[in-house]
Amino acid sequence: MDKELRILLLEENQSSADLLTTTLRKADLKHNLQKVESKDKFIYELDKFNPDVILSNYSTNGINSLEALEIARSKKSDVPFILFSDAVSEQVVEECIRAGVDDYIQKSSLVRLPASIKNVFLRAEAKKEKEKIESLHEELKVAYTEIEENNKNMMDSINYAKLIQEAMLPEKAVLTNYFPNSLIIYRPKDIVSGDFYWFVERDKKLLIAVADCTGHGVPGSLMSMIGYSMLNEIVNVKNILKPSEILARLNVGIRRTLKQDKIGNQRCDGMDIALCSIDRTAKTIEFAGANRHLIFFRDKTLDLIKGDKFGIGGLHNESSINFKNNFLSYDEGDVLYMCTDGYADQFGGTKGKRMMTRNMIKILEKSLSFGVNDQEQLLNHWLDKWQGNYEQTDDILLIGIQL
Repeated sequence: MDKELRILLLEENQSSADLLTTTLRKADLKHNLQKVESKDKFIYELDKFNPDVILSNYSTNGINSLEALEIARSKKSDVPFILFSDAVSEQVVEECIRAGVDDYIQKSSLVRLPASIKNVFLRAEAKKEKEKIESLHEELKVAYTEIEENNKNMMDSINYAKLIQEAMLPEKAVLTNYFPNSLIIYRPKDIVSGDFYWFVERDKKLLIAVADCTGHGVPGSLMSMIGYSMLNEIVNVKNILKPSEILARLNVGIRRTLKQDKIGNQRCDGMDIALCSIDRTAKTIEFAGANRHLIFFRDKTLDLIKGDKFGIGGLHNESSINFKNNFLSYDEGDVLYMCTDGYADQFGGTKGKRMMTRNMIKILEKSLSFGVNDQEQLLNHWLDKWQGNYEQTDDILLIGIQL
């Protein structure tokens, strides 16, 4: 043992103390021995000397080892206590052991004392470590319980937010009333989503938007609520129906709401969005996109109408933003798709790489012959197969319509 042990000896016989000291030195046990001969001195040195081990004769000047043990335990409950005595009966020894004495050494067998001191000290240290671990374990249990409770409360709140977000999204029946052959694949990465879809009927036109907000989870879902509300205000209250103008107003609204128009604001939050207006009477489509495109098939021939290369919101100068309004006519049976980047950006396959937009379009093209209604199941199946055991990368949203 490298540590110098502080040994408090309750003993009135100096020769016994000297013999004990000699024995400990021969055993190379580093120690500092403090001898006391009375109850008062014993109590005093318990606090002042702060012993690592206590050795006690059975009876010393009116105080016996049982009384000394009781005093020691009341002040230093974890200090090892060794009975160091001769001429005591086996019954007395048993009584002392039952009372809590850690060991008994006869003065005539001092050769055992160094090993006994080491053992009882090491046992005491091990007990202290065990108690520390148990105490830490209890603290961790309490902390874990608190974390579990906080996590439950947080998850309850997020799950409730999911219900609110899902209630905000339009019912698919609105879309299928216009176009019976249509699909919506909506797969949030987390419980709530930064992707959202929006459609509304105005002046016999169906306006449809697919949006990808900055981030996912709770931050993304908050942005989606802002974007959804602004689209409703722009179209339903201000009666603006031209897709490019809707995006321009949405851009201004997002920047004002997030104070991105203020000097020094460095927040780049916003959204990418594809927005089209479908006129079934004239069989025309108007489309505008902010970093999102319109995927259009006529007789399985692809026409990719690209959106502008800037998003909604951010730190760009509003005066430099001018969304293009694309115009095209359609025939019955033509198919259009709008999506966020989640499907194409999903990692998977045998090499663990992104699917990429060109491969997603190939999948859409191959599945055209199955009809849009069956496509929803196929596209979900192919996405699951591609993803395999990889974690979902982002929120996923894809809308398909057979016109």
